[in-house]
Amino acid sequence: MPSPITAIPPTSLLSQPAKHQRLMRQLSVLQVEPQKAITPRQREVLYCLVEGKPTKIICDELDMSQGTAKAHIGAIFRALRVRNRTQATLVALRDGWIYPEMWSRS
Repeated sequence: MPSPITAIPPTSLLSQPAKHQRLMRQLSVLQVEPQKAITPRQREVLYCLVEGKPTKIICDELDMSQGTAKAHIGAIFRALRVRNRTQATLVALRDGWIYPEMWSRS
């Protein structure tokens, strides 16, 4: 059975507040230093991860090679102490690195 963190796509969390809150409580065991050192460029990559964009799209939108994008993603995972994109999204939301309003469409 998949873990609750990897079983729900990050974009669906915003439309399901109860699940979002439950996952955030479960994720509270992962403690990350506030605003741990990620570069502004890595923050741009993090925004793309939160939006659920694949690496190829991130490369196209941010004008970088796949190797560079993968290096940034790896650095983000290490800084946030996570293993995947969903966990990175949850930590970024929980710790206030990003806000739903930053990518919501009107």
